[in-house]
Amino acid sequence: MNVELRHLRYFVAVAEQQSFTAAARQVHVTQQVLSSQIRRLEDVLGVRLLERTSRGATLTPAGSAFLDGARSTLAALERGVAAARNTAHAISGRLTIGLNVAAGGETPTMLLAVFQRAEPQIEVSLRTFELNQPATGLLDRSTDVAFVRPPVSAAGLQLQPVATEQRVFVLAASHPLAGRESLGLADVAGLPWIAAEAAADGCDPDRWRDDWLVNPRPNGEQAIIGAVARTIDEWRELVVAGRGISLCPASAEQFHGRPGLAFVPARGVPAAELCVAWRAGETSPAVRRFADVVVAAARESGDT
Repeated sequence: MNVELRHLRYFVAVAEQQSFTAAARQVHVTQQVLSSQIRRLEDVLGVRLLERTSRGATLTPAGSAFLDGARSTLAALERGVAAARNTAHAISGRLTIGLNVAAGGETPTMLLAVFQRAEPQIEVSLRTFELNQPATGLLDRSTDVAFVRPPVSAAGLQLQPVATEQRVFVLAASHPLAGRESLGLADVAGLPWIAAEAAADGCDPDRWRDDWLVNPRPNGEQAIIGAVARTIDEWRELVVAGRGISLCPASAEQFHGRPGLAFVPARGVPAAELCVAWRAGETSPAVRRFADVVVAAARESGDT
């Protein structure tokens, strides 16, 4: 028995359209060719599938029985073709994703989950980096892609924003300003600050630290540094101890809050950005796919 796939397509088209003329247009052949191929199919099967009438074509009982099988066969073929194409275009491999401690929170967690659902065949590992490593492993190639808080002042990196949020002042809960509804730079003039250690990963040593100190300030004032922290834990303890104040993303209250800290909304300072970053000119399909997926997911969620 030599039933070809085109015979099935032609038959299903006629059965659904109930017209040789309409079916011929659908499958892009002449009506004469279509009629000839249907007759050949009937000859191969040894049964009449269609009744030709002046008004078109109707299924015979044998044709009705054959239609279900023909549709199932074509659907199975389409699924097989789709599976083969998807496999051919699937991206596999490993990704080491960096996360700066200042960039943690719900958004990276959500975006990582979206990516894992989209590309489960890519093996993902996560590395965290301290306050003095704003490039988050990209410069020494210990990571492939990273979530960072700009500015990341280093050549050869590409950043794409995925979220923004307001900044807050962080003070010891016992500080006289801790009960304010909001604070501006003028309100904290002359107070000491907790600064991050200078960058030690190849970035400009002071650029990231100075951005979070708002240094220099519009009035030319320089931040007074009361203490320096390398880790989030050090930063929290120094603030609680009254060694200085700080600015941080608003989400820090949820993820890094502890008794003894007060978080007060900041006025007149730029919002904090969260970015996905990778090395410029990156050719890895997995890295490019990660960037595409998380940026699209962030836009869909409305974070950017």
